[in-house]
Amino acid sequence: MAFTKIISNLLLKSKSVEVPPYPSFILMEVTNACNLRCSMCLIYGEGVTRKREIGFIKKDIWQKAIDEMGSWSGQIMLDLHGAGEPLLHPELFDIISYAKTKGNLSVGFLSNATLLSREKAAAVMETGVDWIGFSVDGAQKDVFESYRKGAILEEVEDNINYLLSLRINNKPTVFLNMVCHAEADADLFVEHWKGKVDTLLLSIKRINDRKKNKPISFVKPCHLLSQQLIMGWDGTTVLCCEDFFCDYITGKFPEMSLSEIWQGRKFNKARLLHEKGNQRRIDLCCYCDSVAFHEFDEKTCEHNRQRTLIRKELPSIAQ
Repeated sequence: MAFTKIISNLLLKSKSVEVPPYPSFILMEVTNACNLRCSMCLIYGEGVTRKREIGFIKKDIWQKAIDEMGSWSGQIMLDLHGAGEPLLHPELFDIISYAKTKGNLSVGFLSNATLLSREKAAAVMETGVDWIGFSVDGAQKDVFESYRKGAILEEVEDNINYLLSLRINNKPTVFLNMVCHAEADADLFVEHWKGKVDTLLLSIKRINDRKKNKPISFVKPCHLLSQQLIMGWDGTTVLCCEDFFCDYITGKFPEMSLSEIWQGRKFNKARLLHEKGNQRRIDLCCYCDSVAFHEFDEKTCEHNRQRTLIRKELPSIAQ
């Protein structure tokens, strides 16, 4: 699809978005604690002054939430990361294993791979996890370590390669995400990992202060409002995966069920504002630069008889 056609499609007025009875994607944050201090991080990065209480999801929350999701008729993708590093949670493997007892849940998480010891890699495989993503900003040691404070590139690569060696029939699915810093060589990164993992995502570097973005003027409702539900480690639910500091709270689980939150007044208010073209009345949406408004160039390459999808994020048309 041509870039100009992408722009015209997004700027067209659309019909009201039909909201399904349940979300198809749930991000259940297991913890917002992190062992790294990456300079570009939107939560812990340089220049970020906002704070949020740090904690770990408790069993009575994650078990009840998974039980409710498992009772729904549709297929649900359950993402177990959030603002932190999932491998810090002592019950992560129990959470994954329990979720995998529900036939309608596809389960995975995103990690920085620094804590992926041999023992944890084996434990991850035993859970039956469906997918794992790793954040690896390039294949150049100096660039990687200058941005990912506290990480050592050789250790991260070794940890990922060991997990890959444990896969059977290329399961679980593994993808790597690289933030394309100005100094980073994306081609070198692709050459290093092609044929080893299923997908390589090349993401545009974003600024820490969202409000430095130009306000968005879209009139088409954000499709994520009819697809995803985001729940923090303490059960607080928010409007969007970009709401790192709980600026737009939609409910609290288990005081409200996930389905009640999904169909609740606060969620529906945001959806109505989007349908009316009044997204600017929501700060999160006004300055959004998320992938909800991005497109990708995609190509597939083959190396050592293994195919890898390369997805390169295009600049946001909202800027």
